[in-house]
Amino acid sequence: MPGSPPPAVACVSLEPWDEVWRRNQHFAAQLVDQGLVSRLVFVEPPRLGERPRRWSPRAGIDVVRPLLPAPKRLGGLRLAGALLQTTDLRRVTVVWVNDATLGRHCLRRGVRAVYDVTDDWRTFDNPAYIRRRIVMAEDALARRATTIVCSEVLAQRWLERYGSRPPVVQNAVDLTAFADVVPRQLDGPGPHLGYVGTLHSQRIDVDLVLRLAREIGGTVHLVGPASLDDASRQRLAGEPRVRLHGPVPAAEVPAWMTAMDVLVCPHLVNDFTLSLDAIKAHEYAAAGRPVVATPTSGFQLLDDPGIAVVPPERFVAAARLAAGGRSPVNRPTGWADRSREFAQWLLAPEPSCA
Repeated sequence: MPGSPPPAVACVSLEPWDEVWRRNQHFAAQLVDQGLVSRLVFVEPPRLGERPRRWSPRAGIDVVRPLLPAPKRLGGLRLAGALLQTTDLRRVTVVWVNDATLGRHCLRRGVRAVYDVTDDWRTFDNPAYIRRRIVMAEDALARRATTIVCSEVLAQRWLERYGSRPPVVQNAVDLTAFADVVPRQLDGPGPHLGYVGTLHSQRIDVDLVLRLAREIGGTVHLVGPASLDDASRQRLAGEPRVRLHGPVPAAEVPAWMTAMDVLVCPHLVNDFTLSLDAIKAHEYAAAGRPVVATPTSGFQLLDDPGIAVVPPERFVAAARLAAGGRSPVNRPTGWADRSREFAQWLLAPEPSCA
């Protein structure tokens, strides 16, 4: 209604609030900063044995790590959700679900529910009991929530599974950070090739990274949190032309990206990675450096002369040619504009959620 105050919103997140900003943190900050919501409760994933915590990283945002009172297999998520409903989520009018398995238990009658599906976790190589838990949660949210997804592939899969095609809200870029960036100094011989993002054994093609390092003759920089199995970590750490830099704060990402001669995304091509709209697909374009990527994670949908999207067998040759070559020409969308687009779906009335 005209003149009514902005709503209070809760985000049930798959990740904690940290310095490695992901989609939900960018959206949360913009929703508050632009006055689109009055308050945002950011619910971190609970872990058995960890004590609850509450803190405020910035004005208008309260971060909550709830208690997990029992193992997940014994109903711990259901109990955590019920407790959240009567405490931290008691006064919110919209629940924005990123973690389906907890989020389904945080919903109550009269509260709007939105499921923001950032990755197709049912195709991830998890144990069968975890996949069953995810599928059951998504089945419940398909009946209850307005779904927002960030990739065309996910929208098509949702249509095939549930008979409705949800709106697509893609990721974006902190354009101000890239406009004011000073590239950092890099160690090792050039050319410098960089991957900036989470290192995960089910995403990154370790064999391809090692080929790249050994055949290009420069230095491959891997910048981001490492969720690698021990064998993959040891193989990468054992290659002298590979630098594992670990996670960096979001504010430092532009300095890393703009320092590279070529930005690379040597991802595996599988059902999981094809569902991704990787933030790096947008940030790489903003960095003004040549890009080489395998045809997945959102790169396969890009049409830009400065971005070479090639299969693994052509990757090394394309990276060699890209050094000193063309940079992307298409300007990506900033988080401020994308957040207003997101808010149109997040905050729109939805009678079925009443």
